[in-house]
Amino acid sequence: MHILIGILTTLVTLLYLLERLGVDLGWLNPWAWKRRRAWLKQSKGNPAYGLDKPIDAIALIATAAAKIDGDLSIEEKNKLKSIFRTTFNQSEKDATQLLVVSVHLLGSGEEIFQSPERVLKRSIEDFTDEQRNSSIDLLNKVINVGGSPSKLQEEFLGKVKKLMLSGGDKKTW
Repeated sequence: MHILIGILTTLVTLLYLLERLGVDLGWLNPWAWKRRRAWLKQSKGNPAYGLDKPIDAIALIATAAAKIDGDLSIEEKNKLKSIFRTTFNQSEKDATQLLVVSVHLLGSGEEIFQSPERVLKRSIEDFTDEQRNSSIDLLNKVINVGGSPSKLQEEFLGKVKKLMLSGGDKKTW
């Protein structure tokens, strides 16, 4: 028994000294390791895929629909702000902030253009049927700002429309 106590004391002393010298021993704690891995996974991912409020997700999708052909024109920015004000019942300041955040999250937008379902994944269940229809109307308004929509905008709208309409067909058993 005294040998076991001596080995454990030596091990604890060695670990304490390594910790004091700055050696990371966090891998010894499985709970801390799991939390660190979860945080690392969340922080390395695209923040656009973590949107869980329908208003934020559809604002990002609308901004993506306007920006899919290139940079936003002043006309498109003003239309987006007016849509955010009227549709989402926001003040001028809040609508501007929502547009700025959406443009920032969008970045170059390639990932979002290819897979809008990843943006809507966390919030699609929270959309009511009225919000789904309103979102499709909102996107139609956005892509028609500069005249007739481009082929890319129509494809993007088709993807989003498919997501919105398929999510509303769930029935209770």
